[in-house]
Formats: sequence, structure tokens, C-alpha cells
Amino acid sequence: MVSQWIEVADINDFNQSNKKVVRINNDLEVLIIKVKDSFFAVENRCSHDEKPLDSGKIVDEKVIECNYHGARFDITTGKALKMPAVAPINIFKTKVENQKIYILLD
Repeated sequence: MVSQWIEVADINDFNQSNKKVVRINNDLEVLIIKVKDSFFAVENRCSHDEKPLDSGKIVDEKVIECNYHGARFDITTGKALKMPAVAPINIFKTKVENQKIYILLD
């Protein structure tokens, strides 16, 4: 697959919330997260039991905690930081152009 940038959101989508879920090609759900003025993108799936991460909370600015069993992940690297998760989550590079948020699909 050729890498390509996909538009996933508008920065105004984050006026009321710091998270947004986007479905891509009916088989991939991506969670876009705003932290201060930066945007991050992760697959919306906990590596521990595949529950969605969008109901989790952001802790320590760059860490998301799964709402179901407390697993924590670094949203910049995908690294699992707290049990019960040991495997990383998928992350995507992001960029903002003309108030639109894009992710890089590989």
C-alpha cells in the first residue's frame, strides 16, 4: 500500500471535546486526540482486549487510559505503559493544513 495523507477532521470539531472517532474504509477506527494545540491519532482499540479507547481519559498530557481495565498508552509512540496491556497500539502521523487534520496511512 502506498502511504497517503487522509483528511479526518476539522480543527473546529475540537471546540467542545478533545477527542473524535473517525471510521476509515469501514475497517479502521481512528481516535483523534487534541492536547493543547497538537493533534495525535491512534487506532481506537486497546491492545489488551480490543475495547474502544475513546471513552478513556487523557492523563499526563500524552497518555490515554483505557476506561475498561486501566491500561495506559503513550499517544506519541503507542507504547503500552501500564498493565494489563503489554502490546503497543497503532499510531498515525498527523498534520494540520488550512484547519484540516490529516493522518498518514501506510
